[in-house]
Amino acid sequence: MNDYDKLPAFDDSGINLADPNDTLGRKTAYISMLQAKALQQYVGFGTGKALDIGCGYGRMSDALADLGYLVTGVEPSERVLKAASVRRPEHEWCVGQMPNLPFPDNSFDLVCLFNVARALHLMNVADVCESISRLVKPGGRLIVIDNLRRNDSRYLPENWFNETFSRDGLCLSHRVAIRASRWPVIYMIRYGLIPLRWFSAIANWELQRMVRKKQIPRHSYYNYLFIYEKK
Repeated sequence: MNDYDKLPAFDDSGINLADPNDTLGRKTAYISMLQAKALQQYVGFGTGKALDIGCGYGRMSDALADLGYLVTGVEPSERVLKAASVRRPEHEWCVGQMPNLPFPDNSFDLVCLFNVARALHLMNVADVCESISRLVKPGGRLIVIDNLRRNDSRYLPENWFNETFSRDGLCLSHRVAIRASRWPVIYMIRYGLIPLRWFSAIANWELQRMVRKKQIPRHSYYNYLFIYEKK
């Protein structure tokens, strides 16, 4: 957790890779832990190859490896990938970007798009995401984590995800809220007011709490996990 201040704060397009106010790296560490727990709970353990599209500096690479997958991270920026390769040399790293990712069809058991779609939406190029369904092997899964907020044009609507990813034999099998954006605890975490040893218990509690959240919020966003399966 102590190396976040040495990592690139922005990608080459100026999109932040983490909260720029998270100078201690605590918020990033907590969110990474929570999302890793969500993957373990809802995706589960497996084998084969996983592709992390828009991997940044490899924030979620170890979480995918812990599930049993051989991880390849792909990212447009050589500068950002260099940070990933230094941090996690055991994984594979590849320069590339949608829609022309350098992989053949049906080549991955797990394809992941973590907090990428909304960033592309803000750049008016979210339609490039239509290109990734082809990469999932038959019997494999596409995992998407992104933010939803009702009636806010800065966020993609929920039906966009299903229309974009329910193609090439993929269909939605699960959708669940996993994290809220605005609550006092996350600010306490960001400013170092909560001990690191409490993070795991808080993440477990938040995941249990969010399962009950059925409506997309209007005044803030929720982080959602989507699972699409290919027959």
